Amino acid sequence: MSGTGVRLGAYVLDCPDPLALARFYAGLLGVDVAEDSTDAWAELDGAGPALAFQRVDDHEPPQWPDGLPQQAHLDLAVESYPAPHALAVSLGATPLDPVDPPSETVERGFRVYADPAGHPFCLCTCD
Repeated sequence: MSGTGVRLGAYVLDCPDPLALARFYAGLLGVDVAEDSTDAWAELDGAGPALAFQRVDDHEPPQWPDGLPQQAHLDLAVESYPAPHALAVSLGATPLDPVDPPSETVERGFRVYADPAGHPFCLCTCD
């Protein structure tokens, strides 16, 4: 526990279907969905800091890069782009910037995607 007695409990994403979004991130991160997850609240086991998902029936996904503000996003560290890109897309992610699949050549340090509920997230290369 920190000196203040306060610590981060979880990073929570609002979404229309918590179990579906939990399965997406579990597949992307190679972890499991917590057994006590429900259709109102789901969490991941073993993802590092707690990542959770809560049902919001009138959820409106952010519009990247303009429109409804994204307010926050996840940066997921990767060694290179091709395999993580393919995995993310196979699990339901939408490439936003750039939209073309990655090449084997060195690119900029991040690629932007939307998860199945529309939240932006980035795959970022490690330095």
